Amino acid sequence: MRPDQIRGRDLDAMVARHVFGLLVEERSNARTGERDFVYAVHPGQLVRVPFYTASMGASITVEVELQRRGWRRNHEWAGSQVLARGEARVVLENADGRTVEASGPLNEALCRAALKAIEAAES
Repeated sequence: MRPDQIRGRDLDAMVARHVFGLLVEERSNARTGERDFVYAVHPGQLVRVPFYTASMGASITVEVELQRRGWRRNHEWAGSQVLARGEARVVLENADGRTVEASGPLNEALCRAALKAIEAAES
């Protein structure tokens, strides 16, 4: 897994798979023809993978799941996390002392850090 190289809907799909454990399928959007991702909520009922990287509401669910797993955002960076216009640095710390970090647009940085946190927990 290389979270720093992934963005947009591909990153959303990875978060859905690795953070939430959803069975994600790649599909073409019937209306636009664009590539998209869905998961089954019930047999035969598919819904779009949330826009974790673009929606503040969806990214909050990522942070809540991380907290459930023992990860918290390091708030020492709260005042200085803005790197450049539109870019942020997210540092996550686990209760056991491990840390992971990622940068990019805030929601993308959080998603990338979440994937790194899950990867760290599995190794």
